[in-house]
Amino acid sequence: MAELGNTLSRARRARAITLEDAERDTHVSRRYLQALENEDFSAFPAPVYARGFLRTYSRYLGLNPEELIRVFPNQELTVDITPLPTMNRPVANSINMNWVVAAFVGVFLLGAAFLLFSAGDPGVVQDQPRLQQTVVVNGANPQVIQPPLAATPLTGQVAGKPISVQAGILPNFVGADEASALAVLRDNQIMYVVIAVADKTTPKGLVISQTPDAGSKSSSDISVTLRVSRGPQ
Repeated sequence: MAELGNTLSRARRARAITLEDAERDTHVSRRYLQALENEDFSAFPAPVYARGFLRTYSRYLGLNPEELIRVFPNQELTVDITPLPTMNRPVANSINMNWVVAAFVGVFLLGAAFLLFSAGDPGVVQDQPRLQQTVVVNGANPQVIQPPLAATPLTGQVAGKPISVQAGILPNFVGADEASALAVLRDNQIMYVVIAVADKTTPKGLVISQTPDAGSKSSSDISVTLRVSRGPQ
């Protein structure tokens, strides 16, 4: 195993975290996390996905993502991994003022997204699928807001279509899988809201729609809303 993958694996084991724990907490498929630790970059549709997942995983493990990105994928890497003696699980449940503020922001964005969908097509409001889960991430400082009853981790979802990325233009996320879409958004430092909905016609984990539409101009202050299928309920 090369140094990049070994660094990730040692950091995870030092904190007594399993791949299943990391998959649940980061919402990144275990298959991609394992590929990062094995440096099997052929598992990713494109390098942009690998870099996005690497940033998310390294932050989760308490590593410096920029230090790891600089050596991606095959340069030498030396990182001092110091186990945390009092931490058996990642500090994902600690409560502080940042989480309280983030929760209020999440509720506000969720309400705004609901109003946008309701105002856009009043004739189909009654047919809207039931809301299951919301994830709010600030591209510059990622924070994941989970509801009190967390949804089942996205395991076994089907692979979506590839996402074509063009500088300054919002890609078309419709039909792509959620993990790939989030990797592109994080890698491009774009804020986003994910609304998980029950859907009988779209496979679990695929993006159903997006706001703003694909082809819109991208900027640092834009927020993208994705509606993602959780399959039939």
